[in-house]
Amino acid sequence: MQYLYTDITVSPYSEMACDVLSAMLNDIGFDSFEMTDTGIKAYIPQNLFDENLFEATLAEIVLPDVSFSYTLHTLENKDWNAEWEQNSFDPILEREFGIRLNPRMAFGSGSHATTYQITSLLFKQDFTLQRVLDMGTGTGVLAIAMAKRGAQEVVAIDIDPFSVENAQENVLLNHLNNVRVQLGDASSIDGTFHTIVANIHKNILTADMPTYVRHLATQGTLFISGFFTEDVPDMQRVAIANGLSVLHTFAKDNWAVMQLIKN
Repeated sequence: MQYLYTDITVSPYSEMACDVLSAMLNDIGFDSFEMTDTGIKAYIPQNLFDENLFEATLAEIVLPDVSFSYTLHTLENKDWNAEWEQNSFDPILEREFGIRLNPRMAFGSGSHATTYQITSLLFKQDFTLQRVLDMGTGTGVLAIAMAKRGAQEVVAIDIDPFSVENAQENVLLNHLNNVRVQLGDASSIDGTFHTIVANIHKNILTADMPTYVRHLATQGTLFISGFFTEDVPDMQRVAIANGLSVLHTFAKDNWAVMQLIKN
């Protein structure tokens, strides 16, 4: 598969800005990232790259006094996902939780604080006999975690066909037969769930919160993540406005997870 990468300079450089940038680019098809001294290199299959969408995404990132510049480069035609897996992938989720992954993308591999934190949290829960939803599933790791913790039926949804394919592969890799992975957005959610997990960025969580709540059983649990600790007050207001109560808030490396309950 032919890949290209964009070498993005973040001015002034900060890990927080790079994390926000990586999360946003992951949503438009970039599947692996490399930190540099000045920003990040972001990799994407050439046939998925839309420079107008890329520039619009950069423009959406509003961080005080932070600017982005970039150059584009075409890579030789080789399996760069396999290269990344061989040289950069740390199977931390398999070591600690027994989740096997064929990670075609860096996000969802467990290397990012958000994925590791919420996976750890889910493994402390008991989902026995529950119908659960992983919204924005990516590699499928959170759906797999809930299945391993006893969920009776797991639905995993993502807007990216590439992610859906990867999640399906990972479900098979973990020998699970109760996880259904499907293509779609929040409008494709069907039925009621005892637990919903959404590891997406703040804007989507805010926009889709009413839909999550509509499909969440009374006294059901909603886990949300993909935003920074400084965003917690905003997300708390959104949760309360939609009839939810905050049970717990967790943080790791400035990334937050909130555990909410439907009243």
